[in-house]
Amino acid sequence: MQKAKDILENFSEKFPLLNKTYDLYKEAAEISKNEENTLRKSSEITILEILELIVIATRQGREEKKHTLIQALRKLDTLKVFADMAKDLKNVSEAKYNELHEALNSVGQMLGGWLKAVNAPKEAK
Repeated sequence: MQKAKDILENFSEKFPLLNKTYDLYKEAAEISKNEENTLRKSSEITILEILELIVIATRQGREEKKHTLIQALRKLDTLKVFADMAKDLKNVSEAKYNELHEALNSVGQMLGGWLKAVNAPKEAK
């Protein structure tokens, strides 16, 4: 029986979007180190919800997957608003904001590409 770590590594290799989203989680941790920062906590929770939706989508059929990926993209949009707020409130430096924004765009492109692939007409076999 494989160890849990091996299973996670294999899953992450098959779905690089998980690694990108996890990297995004680490970036969001830079939003103010203050333990009472609600914006940081909300950002972290939203990223975890996106991760959950990605994992769910890997196990769904075509139609359900579309809806789940759209949910993930909506949550990502919310996260972009949180990042802008953090920058405006000076909870994150300009350099960290740029890194966070780049990570958000990368995850968004991957989610969007996946959704586009799911929406593409099925090829006859």
